[in-house]
Amino acid sequence: MKNFISYYYNLLVSEIRKIDDYYVFNISGKEYEFLPYYGNVDTLYKNYLTVINSGRYVHEIVLNNSRSIVTLYENNPYILLKKNINSDNKINLNYILNYDVAIYKKIDFDWKNLWKEKIDYYEYQVREIGFKYILIKESFNYYAGLSELAISLLNYVEIKEVNSYISHKRIKLKETESSFCNPLNIVIENKARDIGEYLKINYIHENIKLDDTINSLDKISLNRSEAILLLARLIYPSYYFDTYDKIIQQKIDQNKINFYIEKNVYYETFLKQIYKFLKYKYNIPEIEWLEN
Repeated sequence: MKNFISYYYNLLVSEIRKIDDYYVFNISGKEYEFLPYYGNVDTLYKNYLTVINSGRYVHEIVLNNSRSIVTLYENNPYILLKKNINSDNKINLNYILNYDVAIYKKIDFDWKNLWKEKIDYYEYQVREIGFKYILIKESFNYYAGLSELAISLLNYVEIKEVNSYISHKRIKLKETESSFCNPLNIVIENKARDIGEYLKINYIHENIKLDDTINSLDKISLNRSEAILLLARLIYPSYYFDTYDKIIQQKIDQNKINFYIEKNVYYETFLKQIYKFLKYKYNIPEIEWLEN
């Protein structure tokens, strides 16, 4: 690996550590990460330049000796990142709101079809292999129902009212500033994505309180369509499906999903209160399930 990095990037490395499927090394006090990437390279680089041009920090993508951002290593595409700022400080909602600047162009995003396709795939998968994963088989219909509710809400969104923002594919629990600034995690979408994912995962893990959440939301400027998108994002159980995927891929034990199953009533209470707040402030559609 040292010779590989030296040849393709003209960097002399004394020590390289492998962590899971990526590599880490340091040069002159700067940390580098060599990570696999299987997404659309053109979209990644376009989003990367958008963040830079918006005046926000993002880890530097290092070009190889062919002036390409992707290098094949053992027949897999990798990207080298240089962390000019490397902080383990945990992000909060204010950090997200200050980072996620508006991009003044319209973009196409299609949560509805994406979520529909995912649920159809999961339903098929559960029918085929559910006998091996009893906890998933017994809990899946509840989360499929939440997904269908989130999808139905999207019918009320006026796309022309939705502005584009720097966003992230996923906000993890205990997200650090360093991981938040990884360009491989950047997408250009709407502000509801990051806000919803942050509130969802942190409330389920009891890192934030309901009153504080509502006070924060009251200070955020949304229009009606963005408020509907936020509620849909909060309802859609990405936390369950992320855990589901790891179980099916045999990365974690099936019992890990029990944590979320046991939080159902707790999180439903949160959803009902957020729904009431958004309904009062933005006149979003009535949802019978959340009225009770």
